[in-house]
Amino acid sequence: MYTNMAIMKEVAGKDDKASFGFIGANSIGESELETKRFRVYSRYMQTYFNSEEFEHHYNLMKSAYLIICKQQLKDNPNLIVDGFKELYPYFD
Repeated sequence: MYTNMAIMKEVAGKDDKASFGFIGANSIGESELETKRFRVYSRYMQTYFNSEEFEHHYNLMKSAYLIICKQQLKDNPNLIVDGFKELYPYFD
């Protein structure tokens, strides 16, 4: 987990328009609803990626999480609708 966070922070430091996302996969016998991995990973995202620079979007039913660079949203206001929601309709 720490390696992933370090890489994400490094990428964000080098690219001021970088955005990230993940799906917290469910364990055997666990539903997709707010999985254990999702709960852990989302805490890290909220801690390391502040809401001043990033918008946080999530879908609890699918344990999916997006961290979108606010600068990127300013440049592309329909990014979430045209980009992510087209590929992942459960972000409605």
